[in-house]
Amino acid sequence: MTIPSVESFARFGGAHYVYADIAEKSYSEYREIISEIDTYIKVEHGEKLFELKRARDIARVQTVVFSAMTFEAAIYDFASIHLGDEYFRNHLDRLDVISKWLVVLRFVAGIELPKDEAPYAALKSLIFERNRLIHFKSEPFDPDDLASQLAKIKKRESELAVNVHNSFRALILVSLYLDKVMDQHHNPLPSYNKKNAPMRRYYSQLKIVIEDCRNVVAKTGRS
Repeated sequence: MTIPSVESFARFGGAHYVYADIAEKSYSEYREIISEIDTYIKVEHGEKLFELKRARDIARVQTVVFSAMTFEAAIYDFASIHLGDEYFRNHLDRLDVISKWLVVLRFVAGIELPKDEAPYAALKSLIFERNRLIHFKSEPFDPDDLASQLAKIKKRESELAVNVHNSFRALILVSLYLDKVMDQHHNPLPSYNKKNAPMRRYYSQLKIVIEDCRNVVAKTGRS
């Protein structure tokens, strides 16, 4: 099969920028909510605290799922532009998300996502948490083993809290890394680079996270 030359970057129906916007909004809300919960939990255990925890649960699921959807949609657009829709569907579509990114970036742009650097680690954490949420299985309740079950819930909550942060950071870290290394190709993800997107405005809760990710990516590739 002949891979078509790129005639245009224009496509319709792409939604990865919308997904990224939802992830940004959800993560910003998540950070605000957990801060508010920390305040309420010291003085109140009533209906308001229940509502906050419910809102937190919604925000963190949206953060993870829509961050993952951004990666899924973005790599499809990028690969289809450079390799053609038919080629992608026939040869790449059945790969898992991380493999799609590794293979397409290597094939199209000749670059890697180094597996020993933060962008790859965050992406791996995102896909792990997304899969765990999407394929979540309930378990039977055993009143005779309450301590063990509460410990398991607490452990799961702790892991999810970490993975929500890593999930959104994946979006920023990978995008910043691609801006850093892709000289001749467009970045398929929304840019968080000041030079490439000088007019972008961010939710206040995201600014410190984005700046931290910029500092991390600035150090990638250094021995």
